[in-house]
Formats: sequence, C-alpha cells, structure tokens
Amino acid sequence: MKKWLALLIGVASSLAFAGTEFKNVPETLQKSLQGNSLKTAQLDNGVLRLQMDKPLVSELVYSTFVYYNICAVQWNHPEQFAQIALKRVELLDAAGAQGFAFDARGDVCVQMGKMGKNFRTFIAQYTVKCDAGTCPQHP
Repeated sequence: MKKWLALLIGVASSLAFAGTEFKNVPETLQKSLQGNSLKTAQLDNGVLRLQMDKPLVSELVYSTFVYYNICAVQWNHPEQFAQIALKRVELLDAAGAQGFAFDARGDVCVQMGKMGKNFRTFIAQYTVKCDAGTCPQHP
C-alpha cells in the first residue's frame, strides 16, 4: 500500500511539471518557473510571456512571482541571468486576457534586493496592468 501511495505521489508531481510548455526559455529560468501553475512560458527578444492556469492573476500573486521566480534567479545566478537579457515579464491569466507586465530592464532586480526595500511597492513602480491580452509599454 505504501509503495502505491509513493508511486501515485510521484506521478502526480511529475504531471504538475509536465503541463508547462516552454519555448526558448533557458534552463535556469525553467527551473525557477516550474510548479507555478504555468501553462506556457515563451521568451522572445527579451520578453518573457507567461500564461497561468488560473482564472485571475492577483497583484499579490504577480508581485510574489516576480520576486521569487524572476529576481531571485538574478540574485542566485547573475552571470546566467545577464545572458538572458530579460527586458520584460508578462504574466497573464488562463484566458490570456488579464494580468501584469514587469519592466525587468537594467538592474531593477538588483535594486530590489537591497536591504530596506518593500518588494510589493518597488515592483508596482515597474508594473503595468494587462487587459484584453494587451500589455502596454511601461511609462
């Protein structure tokens, strides 16, 4: 019985990761993105477009995602992150209609990593809302 339970848990966790379709996403970012209810992840010309398997992307989910799954990659792997040349991260809901876009150019993540920064407020300064599947450029 214990063997069957362990097998089922292993299969279920494998299926959770198998659902994300990655296109042109470096392995360093793929590792960071796994397990986040992502349906698709595509990197084109420095723009990382992500679609979640959720009916709505809240500001809290979005800012936490940017902090732990994007900026943490730069803090932990700065050389590999620099090679990605990430300019923007767009995170959209399951329908691809609603979400947020983060301006990741320059040293935005490095600045956020400094002591005393409120990450939600800081990320909000570099964020625009996406509506009807369109993410406007950051002002």
